[in-house]
Amino acid sequence: MMNQIKSRAVLLSLVAIALGAALYVGIAQIRGRGQSSANAAEERSGDSVTLDPALFKGPAHEAYRIAREQPELLAQLHCYCGCDKEYGHRNLLDCYRDRHGSRCEICIGEAIEAEKLASQGSPIEQIRDSLRARFDRRE
Repeated sequence: MMNQIKSRAVLLSLVAIALGAALYVGIAQIRGRGQSSANAAEERSGDSVTLDPALFKGPAHEAYRIAREQPELLAQLHCYCGCDKEYGHRNLLDCYRDRHGSRCEICIGEAIEAEKLASQGSPIEQIRDSLRARFDRRE
């Protein structure tokens, strides 16, 4: 009888610890999402759909500038870094809605190349083909 009481007490203690840990993790995730959303909103300026290029330096600054000034161009292009699977990005513009585009050489290279080709008068199909040939590393 005493062993059953001890066993139940241990079991109830373990359940309480597991529930407390799950609750703690859940609250931390909710708070983290709220902070990320707030940070992203602060980093955007005006009604723009991209982060502010002034937050970045070098090639990343250039790529965010392109995304800010030519969102319609980047929205028509696929990103070949794999962010569509990893982050759910639908097009190259999505890389510049968060900080992903600042850390990815493929994203930066695609944006700069796309702007260069567009400024030379290349049609969107030709830009897509060029980016695919240069950046697509899928087997």
